[in-house]
Amino acid sequence: MRVTSFGSGSNGNAFLVQAGSTALLIDAGVPIRLLHSGLRHAGVGDSRLTATFITHEHVDHVRAAAQLCRYQPVPFLATEGTIGELRHCRADWTRIRATVPVRVGEIDVTPVAVSHDAADPVGFVIEHDGVRVALFTDLGETTADVRSALSDASLIVLESNYDEHMLRSGPYPAHLKRRIRGPLGHLGNADCGELLAAHMGDRTTDVWLAHLSDKNNRPDIARASAEARLGGAALCPTITPVPRFGSSIVWDSEQAIVRPRQASLF
Repeated sequence: MRVTSFGSGSNGNAFLVQAGSTALLIDAGVPIRLLHSGLRHAGVGDSRLTATFITHEHVDHVRAAAQLCRYQPVPFLATEGTIGELRHCRADWTRIRATVPVRVGEIDVTPVAVSHDAADPVGFVIEHDGVRVALFTDLGETTADVRSALSDASLIVLESNYDEHMLRSGPYPAHLKRRIRGPLGHLGNADCGELLAAHMGDRTTDVWLAHLSDKNNRPDIARASAEARLGGAALCPTITPVPRFGSSIVWDSEQAIVRPRQASLF
């Protein structure tokens, strides 16, 4: 399985998952020109995308959806609440439900409900031929289902939105800071590291830190926070902050390397 990020952050989120002849887009929140060129560079030209999954209706996840369905006429899959919020997007919608797996081509996708201020938001567990990817870009707090999803994942894409000190001293108004920290907001660096340390399994080779704030975080701070909680760079999976957009990163299950893990002591 191959996963490509076209960007993750408040400016836009989009990921491509490929296995065999199947190509799934997870969110379409980056500008359409960037999305179009990224798909073509990944070998997914016009009409070669299999389906598009949408996590929720916020604009940074659906910015290009209406334009995408004009040149990539494929099914769009989302929860009923999300579809209701996107009535203006004249896509070929298919309803999905949390905890109910769906198979699209050669890939199995299980939606997982998340805590976020949207109508019916989900993350996804994506599986092919024994390889699992857990993708959660927006969540204010974790649930048992989210924690379980991380345990057997080879690649974890997990929100690490803000550094607490930067958020506290930053330019956002107080009400927005409360929203970000709240149970329907976003995960910070500390929460992300704690979640990974407690629930990541031995199969995890790579962690992508997603949805980094451009005002309240920095890639080096987010990576250092996760590595410190996981026992150091030499002993933890490869930690990669996902660029907000403008450059893509790729994970390939056939090239992933499992590194020795140091036990956490509490």
